[in-house]
Amino acid sequence: MKIFYIPDTQVRKGVPLEHLEAAGNYIVDKKPDVIVHAGDHWDMPSLSVFTKKGTADWEGLRFNEDIEAGKEGMEVLLKPLWKEQSRLRSGHRPRYNPRMVYTTGNHDPAVRVKRFTDSDPRLKGFMSGDEADIPSFGWEEHPFLSIVKIGGISFSHYFTNPHSPMNAPLGGMMDTQLKNCGFSFVKGHTQGLKTGKHYLADGTCRLGISAGSFYQHDEDYMGLQGNRHWRGCIMLNEVEDGAADVCELSLNYLMSNWL
Repeated sequence: MKIFYIPDTQVRKGVPLEHLEAAGNYIVDKKPDVIVHAGDHWDMPSLSVFTKKGTADWEGLRFNEDIEAGKEGMEVLLKPLWKEQSRLRSGHRPRYNPRMVYTTGNHDPAVRVKRFTDSDPRLKGFMSGDEADIPSFGWEEHPFLSIVKIGGISFSHYFTNPHSPMNAPLGGMMDTQLKNCGFSFVKGHTQGLKTGKHYLADGTCRLGISAGSFYQHDEDYMGLQGNRHWRGCIMLNEVEDGAADVCELSLNYLMSNWL
């Protein structure tokens, strides 16, 4: 089994989207059995609790524009797949319909709308959190922090540390994350890339991947040095019983070879 993993894409108005087309072309070329999106495709700055009313960052933000920006980015990502599926149908060739799994992130409308309306109940009824309409793009939409197990690997936007009294997100060095988690996992949420494997005495492999950034733009709040993290996608080949061969695909590599 092959699983193509797309980390957080955090699309908002005005950011470049060519890398999403490159990922879509890669999918068509390699035809993975499963596509997993980490979540946080919609960045939703209009609902950010960190953007204060009256500041320069707050000026001009619009909820509907955030929704439409994310939809545009999703269409750019999936258009190569839709085109390939149409070509195969018209040529009466074997279909290619990969399983598509979306693990909802904390930036996505389903999460941010609820938090926003809970803090201001006057807005309940004006926003539902379903505006992104993720299933209409062909994704299985899984709730925030739910765990989806595929080929023995658990996927979620992030995992909480079972040893943390505050249910803090799993973090630290990858060896520590694997020890605390106890099973094979792939998650997004955190910028950059960390990978690791633990092999047990019975031959069991525990795989850990934290990859939370697939976008071209920089985040102002992270500063110059904070924006120098790895960005890209992951292809998991020969997935079985929680193990896989890991192929790292940097953003630059994808854009250089699949655009």
